[in-house]
Amino acid sequence: MTRFVPSDHTGLWRREVMTAPGFRDETTSVYWLQTRSWYADVRVPADRPRPRGEGFGDYDDRELIALSKIQGFAGQLTARDGVCFWRRELDHQPQGPSPDEARCRVDGAVMVEDGLHADYQEIWRRESDSQTPLAAFRLDGTDRDGLLVIGGRHMIAFVARPGAAPVGDSLADLVAAQLAAGRRGAAQDLLNTRIQYAARDAAGDWVTRLSSLPWLEEKRLRVSFDPAAGLLTTDEDRWRLIDADRSQTSLGARIDGRAEIERSAP
Repeated sequence: MTRFVPSDHTGLWRREVMTAPGFRDETTSVYWLQTRSWYADVRVPADRPRPRGEGFGDYDDRELIALSKIQGFAGQLTARDGVCFWRRELDHQPQGPSPDEARCRVDGAVMVEDGLHADYQEIWRRESDSQTPLAAFRLDGTDRDGLLVIGGRHMIAFVARPGAAPVGDSLADLVAAQLAAGRRGAAQDLLNTRIQYAARDAAGDWVTRLSSLPWLEEKRLRVSFDPAAGLLTTDEDRWRLIDADRSQTSLGARIDGRAEIERSAP
């Protein structure tokens, strides 16, 4: 496998439709951000409980089960001869039995993904201004694992729940079992993976547009980058640079959205 994926695979991809025998989904919000090798993905069903409050305590048991159907994963992608293999180093759901591998073909801003180990097809469209700069960061200074990827004006941060990854058929089954046993705290712990898709607005601020934690949506995300140290800080976390398509100094200028807008103003 080559170290980096083909350049036409990079950027922020938004899924338009997924089909499988007897199945069609055009309503789930799905974003996959691909850098030169690292990626993160988040998938939120349309019937997820609406954003409100400041934590799981603002949602009842039925809504917690609904939240458990959110999906997301992150790791490295390798691609060769039109075949993509997503290595899921981090996964919000229990790991499935089959590798995440598919045949992918790109035509401009559209990608068609056909599963190799399951009969499905996904159609993706790349968002504009998402292929440069490309950078990936690993969560630093905590016992939780995490990955943050940036493509242009887009970012996905994935902070794994504390402790071991869950084992079972689905997260919904595990959460429902904990709730049935009266262990609401344990159910909330299972849901405590923080995935955030953020995009820069017209003012240059990063704003969370989609999250596994609904109450974070539409909130501004403070982001700063220290080029000398290769460290990026967000509201709650510190991230260490692991790959970028440009120098750290140049990367810092692009991550600082307000500075870039001020430079480009007449």
